[in-house]
Amino acid sequence: IRRLGSATHFKRVKNPESDGPPEVWLTCSPGDADAQSLTIDRIDPDELCEPPVTMSDMVAALATQKPTVGGNELVKY
Repeated sequence: IRRLGSATHFKRVKNPESDGPPEVWLTCSPGDADAQSLTIDRIDPDELCEPPVTMSDMVAALATQKPTVGGNELVKY
């Protein structure tokens, strides 16, 4: 979601879902051949495609997580 909010360029791609519009907007690099300078507020929400989750997304999410089990509890096992 953060990537969508901070994206400055999008391109039209075939909708991976069977329902909805035939083409949707996907975030892309400004250097992409099909890139168009847009912001999320100028795109119809029904035509917005969520970008795939990447490994860097997972690493960023894990970096902010706190342990749910304390070290004292792990000693038992």
